[in-house]
Amino acid sequence: MTHTVTWQPDDEVPNLDRVILASPSGLVAAFVPKAGMVGTSLTIDAVELLGRRGGLADYVEHAKTFGIPLLAPWANRLAHPAQSAAGKNWQVPPGAPGVHPDEFGQAIHGLLAGSDAWVVDDSNASDGQAYMSASLVFDDSLDVFDSFPFTHTLTVKVTVADTTVRIETSLHATGDDAVPVAFGWHPYFTFADTPRDSWLIETPFVQKAKLSEFKIPTGEIVDEPMSTGPLADRAYDDVYVQVPDGVRASIAGRSYEVGVRYEQGYGTAVVFAPLTADVVCFEPMTAPTDPFGGTWPVIVVEPGDEYSATFEIDVRRLIDPS
Repeated sequence: MTHTVTWQPDDEVPNLDRVILASPSGLVAAFVPKAGMVGTSLTIDAVELLGRRGGLADYVEHAKTFGIPLLAPWANRLAHPAQSAAGKNWQVPPGAPGVHPDEFGQAIHGLLAGSDAWVVDDSNASDGQAYMSASLVFDDSLDVFDSFPFTHTLTVKVTVADTTVRIETSLHATGDDAVPVAFGWHPYFTFADTPRDSWLIETPFVQKAKLSEFKIPTGEIVDEPMSTGPLADRAYDDVYVQVPDGVRASIAGRSYEVGVRYEQGYGTAVVFAPLTADVVCFEPMTAPTDPFGGTWPVIVVEPGDEYSATFEIDVRRLIDPS
């Protein structure tokens, strides 16, 4: 057996194609490029490991995140409509194209949820891996451009090898202006065979950002390692900064453990585990929440340059599936 790449209509939204990357080790990942490059499924031994919540239709129609969504050009919340970075001032007004509010009315999760502007550039498979790469040109041809007026190209390459999914994301500043960097990913994990309170969580995160009542960082950072062990009745919606390259966070059920390795370029981690849904998220972020609000230094890509960040999702069997 070898790795494979196949295309087929999505089960929920048949007019959208999903690209399925499969490993002979039993790992299968599916992404839908024309719906924001979202990862819609991650299975091992035919067992789903992603929290699918409202599914693809709800994501495309209402920007309700699920699976493995890309959050761009910024991730998480903006405290105010007025924004400033890389020598520009602009507005992210409520009701503008692509702008979606959180529970406090703050813009959240960027502008590209469900975007059909992605183009698949390449896909292939060999004995060692299956991969697919896609890109999106972000310029004034998009109706969301005024809410992030920086010309750039995003490129995502997804690779499946053995029992690991590797996701490489690059931002190339293609215009005449520098571009601030603040994208991230929001993978939702779940274990259908294990009660939530028995899930085991292990993280390396230490430097916790204090948040306001509106979940915006205050600028204060405390040395507060995240609790590990059984999830029990704990809930999380926390921001950790100064995350070093190479660290790994994991969540385990009865049969499988899922790890997220912050390979390089993701200096911020958001941990999300609500009591209202049986999901845990380890979110790789290139910048903290409210990245352009003046609290944090802003990563800037000069014209013609590129910023790349990579994370991996690895799956480990805890019991023999046979």
